[in-house]
Amino acid sequence: MNVSLRKINAILQLKIKLIVGNLSILFAPIFSILFVVVMKQLMPNVDVGEGGVPFSTDTFLLSFGLIFNIAISGISMSSSPIAEEKEKNTLRVLMTSSVNGLEYFIGTMIPTFVILVTVNMVLVPISGLSFSEVPLGSYFVVTTVASLISIVIGYIIGIYAKNQAQASLVSTPILLLLTATPVLRIFNEDLANILNYTYGGVLANLAESLSSDGAYQWNLHDSAVLLVWFLGALGIFVYAYKKNGIDQG
Repeated sequence: MNVSLRKINAILQLKIKLIVGNLSILFAPIFSILFVVVMKQLMPNVDVGEGGVPFSTDTFLLSFGLIFNIAISGISMSSSPIAEEKEKNTLRVLMTSSVNGLEYFIGTMIPTFVILVTVNMVLVPISGLSFSEVPLGSYFVVTTVASLISIVIGYIIGIYAKNQAQASLVSTPILLLLTATPVLRIFNEDLANILNYTYGGVLANLAESLSSDGAYQWNLHDSAVLLVWFLGALGIFVYAYKKNGIDQG
């Protein structure tokens, strides 16, 4: 499949104009930041590093902010536009104008990806942590891979959904599970072990490590979980695209 940088750039410019002209698309990442800011004021500042389970308000809010941004923003910002364009029949027109699927996905992914990565970094100081307390290399890699996973999952939902309402309905249980991960891990140890096999659990592990020794150590488990989720999502996406294309519900 040939890829034209000119067509990708054209789609990229259209996507940027759509985002700028429709602030509802930015609601999820903005909400992620506002949630952390508001909860930072409401929650008591707790930092327990010795005895029992390490807990820090700052890292707890960081994990919530990350999952809100990566899960809700990543999935909704990639699934809703496809569903909306299918609903309005603009996607079919685009696909018949010599733009192929790969060019469309690359062009639409770049703005979403940049927004997610930017918010992921902004959440660090907003949560109350300093960049010196965060292993930036590991933090960037983990959050970036998790963001890509959410974007691909959103594309899968967008491919199968016939309209925005259906896309929202399918996304809801996934988003509820992912956003509840930080709380569920605290109150139920058995469930925490299960959630460790989700990429949301890896994000929570990353944030929680900062409340204990301030360093995140790469390990086989977290690496394998991220890799399996990414390859699994990518595999399902390729299958869905080859079977349905992106303009068929």
